[in-house]
Amino acid sequence: MTDEQPHAGPDLPTTLRRLVDELGRVRALGLLRLHEAELETLYACVAGRSPGAEAAAPGDGGGPEAVEHLLHTVVLGLDGELLRDAALHSFGFASGTRDLSGKERRERAAHVYRVGAERFRKHQEKLMLQQVARAIMSFGSHEPAPLPDSRPGSPESTVAPVRAGRHVLRAAFSHGDVLLTLHVAPIELVTGVDVLVSSENIYFEMSKTFRRTVSGSLRRAGATKDAVGRITDDVIARQLADWVRMFGVPGLPVAAGTVAVTSPGALSAQGVRRILHAAVATPSATGDGYETAPAAVAAAVRRVFQLAAAERRAGRVPLRSIALPLLGAGRGGLDARTSAETVVGTLEQVLGADPDWSVHLVTRNPLSARAVIDVLSDRRP
Repeated sequence: MTDEQPHAGPDLPTTLRRLVDELGRVRALGLLRLHEAELETLYACVAGRSPGAEAAAPGDGGGPEAVEHLLHTVVLGLDGELLRDAALHSFGFASGTRDLSGKERRERAAHVYRVGAERFRKHQEKLMLQQVARAIMSFGSHEPAPLPDSRPGSPESTVAPVRAGRHVLRAAFSHGDVLLTLHVAPIELVTGVDVLVSSENIYFEMSKTFRRTVSGSLRRAGATKDAVGRITDDVIARQLADWVRMFGVPGLPVAAGTVAVTSPGALSAQGVRRILHAAVATPSATGDGYETAPAAVAAAVRRVFQLAAAERRAGRVPLRSIALPLLGAGRGGLDARTSAETVVGTLEQVLGADPDWSVHLVTRNPLSARAVIDVLSDRRP
């Protein structure tokens, strides 16, 4: 099997064809060797030029790190879960793939589509590179949606999605301003944060690994896998079941707002030290979906910080940063605005009593991210 990069078709526009060819080089070399690639068109995009403009030098507007950031942001914003997951594996953004060879990353990406690596190279990979190239060209054609002053009633409020990536926001709390980091990205791709919080049901039964939920995504990312991505040890789910046998009764619910602690499994490779599981979702009485009470979300957020602080005081692990999803939103039955209001309001209480935390809010949904920004904007004097 070859690791040659696919060539862009001759029927593509010239600029798009150049971009596809450069993305093929990036995919083949990997992020660790990004500096070796000739990426004139990508550097032009990073520098804010039209992709068809005069070639830019690597130092003009950013080096390989800036190209990596642009590519990561664009890939996270791709439509379609299979396309996005395959691109994350192909380029080396998925957990545990950064230092793999191009051949190994292609095999991981092919497994996403359940096809062989050679078939993937000839078909899905070509389409993926074209979609990423088109997304980069579109990304550079407009300014990002403004983050400040997005109060209800303004043109940017509520309906305007927030660009994928990392945004630092100022929260006006009663005890003083606090900086919060908003990640518009899958939570399993957040790196360098000590604690990731997973939203669970009151039976502490994690979502299936193929579900596009916080619980399912963390379960999948934390599992030990073989060379082709098959799970050999469902680490986080196994440890959560152990917690239930030790502190609860298997098959019976816990009180809404209960929080359980497990290791991060394979996510430790990206700096995660603990997964805290917040039981907030109650199965609906009709048997269709879940219901989440804001009080359960508030109780869970408070408990998350209590447990993290207790572990920090004990000296076992130097926990300093916590990443919270919008608990109960989505499949949990709570709308994003209500979840954001509850989480932010509880954070004001928690950080007022113990400000020595770096707090991150995470959602993969750009419209839910806008709800977070609107809630913070409403708190301005």
